[in-house]
Amino acid sequence: MTTHNTVKTVRLGATALLMSTISTLAYAQDDILTLDTIIVEGAQNVTQAANTYTFDPEALPVPAGLDGGALLSSVPGVSGRRMGAHGIDIIMRGMQKNQLNVIDAGGFTYGGCPSRMDPPTSIAAFYRADKVIVEKGYTSVTNGPGGSGGTVRLEREAPEFAPGKVFTGSLSTGANSNGNGYGIAGTVSADLGHGFYAEFAGERKSSDDYEDGNGNEVRSGFTQKSAGVTFGYANDGVDLALDIEKDRAEDVKFAGTQMDSPLSETMTYRLRGGVDVDASRLTRIEGVLYSSNVDHTMDNYTLRTPAAMNMLSPTTSDTVGGSLEGHLDFGTTTARIGVDYQANTRRALGYSSMVGMPINLNSPSSLSWPDVTIAQLGVFGETETTLSAHSTLKLGLRYDHVKARADEADVAVGSSSTKANDYYQMVYGTDFTEDKTEDNFGGLIRYEHHLSSGTMLFAGLSRSVRTADANERAFSRGMNGVPSYVGNPDIDPEKHTQLDFGLETQTETYSLTATVFYDRVNDYILEEKTAWPGSMSGVTTYRNIDADLAGVELSGSWTFGQVILAGDMSYTYGANKTDGGALGQIPPLQGTLSATYDADLWQAGARLNWASKQDRIYTVLDAGETPGYATLDLFGSYALNDSVTLVAGIDNVFDKSYATHLNRSNSYDTSVERVNEPGRNVYLTMQVQF
Repeated sequence: MTTHNTVKTVRLGATALLMSTISTLAYAQDDILTLDTIIVEGAQNVTQAANTYTFDPEALPVPAGLDGGALLSSVPGVSGRRMGAHGIDIIMRGMQKNQLNVIDAGGFTYGGCPSRMDPPTSIAAFYRADKVIVEKGYTSVTNGPGGSGGTVRLEREAPEFAPGKVFTGSLSTGANSNGNGYGIAGTVSADLGHGFYAEFAGERKSSDDYEDGNGNEVRSGFTQKSAGVTFGYANDGVDLALDIEKDRAEDVKFAGTQMDSPLSETMTYRLRGGVDVDASRLTRIEGVLYSSNVDHTMDNYTLRTPAAMNMLSPTTSDTVGGSLEGHLDFGTTTARIGVDYQANTRRALGYSSMVGMPINLNSPSSLSWPDVTIAQLGVFGETETTLSAHSTLKLGLRYDHVKARADEADVAVGSSSTKANDYYQMVYGTDFTEDKTEDNFGGLIRYEHHLSSGTMLFAGLSRSVRTADANERAFSRGMNGVPSYVGNPDIDPEKHTQLDFGLETQTETYSLTATVFYDRVNDYILEEKTAWPGSMSGVTTYRNIDADLAGVELSGSWTFGQVILAGDMSYTYGANKTDGGALGQIPPLQGTLSATYDADLWQAGARLNWASKQDRIYTVLDAGETPGYATLDLFGSYALNDSVTLVAGIDNVFDKSYATHLNRSNSYDTSVERVNEPGRNVYLTMQVQF
């Protein structure tokens, strides 16, 4: 067998393995997962470091364009919360929202919806990423503030051109039966000479409403269009790139809320790069500057018929930031030191009118985000030391100065005389007249010991701090002076003290990763319902408690001949230590089992997706207890040649009606609804490399 064919076989083996580990949580109807080529000797799993999973966006030859949260839900230990088909919101180790960091090519973007119709994973350009890295738990102080539950990094590299080749690129397209969804995405890179290049990229995905296993139509249709251009330079240890990107989501329906999003637009500008240097211990300098502007609109009348009142809420979320980092080499110790900054400003207005009456845009009924800015300046240092041929030690320290303000907390809008500060005073006895500041310290120590070339033990201890988000700190909503949802300006930041340890082993025939973690959280930010005079449902408020999170994660594979068996399992336990009882939105014991036959040019397999019952609930956030379930998927792929691959499959073969335990709440009516997953879905996709 030639070298070329050997590499091709290994790539297809990795493809088969990855296909066998995709959960139906990822997406069962509108778009299909895209991962890039991973060359893995013996087709073992994609774990590369303790608690870290690395994907290259073409390892699965299927269209780019899958909702980012749905894609990430295929990683063992990562779950997704559904309100429709768009905007799947991820949870890792029982943590969610800004307990997780999502970094796209070095930059942060925060969505514009208080109900998270547009979480960062729905905006990030996964189809443009050369590498997607999922780090579970707190594994590095270099990933910005917060991120206690984990970090998702989308990384890009300068394109490589074969000798004499001026253009390179890829095109992915596909369609599916449940929802009549389709997607197309592509990138084209041009060699401009002397190290300069240009890359042009675009994506479009669209779907109608899907049907659940009972044949009921679920509000989930959407259209999303993205485009981007990069001008860059890469030569002799210097790389520099300017990204300009636009994302537009239209007519997005949500079954899990009383409002939809007729339009949401994001503009992103990013300047990133690095340079290798030879200055004694300093070996490299890297940096990024970025700006993202989100304009989000949601209402209850454009895409549905309202019951009694028309409701409209236009919002904005603008983020600016940057980082500068130096890499140093001290022989057996390497170090990264740097500074980063981010400031996110959010503003949300609300309008209402009786059905049949027009909305008066000159008279808003609420100012839910009163021009809230949360700015964070961080300084960090991290070292990694080779203690011996078998052991390494990582040490990290981070300091963040946080400043939060609400510039319109004393502004009354429309006919109401009640201001945000009035609601803060009513509920908490405080206000947002003065800026709120925090000085947060975090750090970590991680030890890895290799028992052999393929087996490693690891243990880590960390402290991380995450500040409250705009809802928790400053959301302000009520009617006729009666509060319904009020953030706490004086809420303390969460302090997470985490311990995790485990084992990773990999041979030519099998692999296994096992992790146990424990997280003691001081000042956990709890969302709750508080009885209030004049309010039938009470007011949504926030306070600090102490909490515990603990769990186990297992994944592995076994290859014999051309057959690959794979599986994963994860479990998280969340407890309110202050009041007793469970934390909300904690996934149950769940996992996958699969078998794949790899015949070089083609593969075929089956996957069982399962979850146990979840009866530990917190009624403020959970829609109730959830029964267990199991579903079956069939999948296969065929390489027509070195450049074209077809993938086909059937998800939820037996058309089972089920829902995961995770659901979403709505900040405007504070309801909690569970949305059924899609029923049977047949798909066909094609990917072309050129």
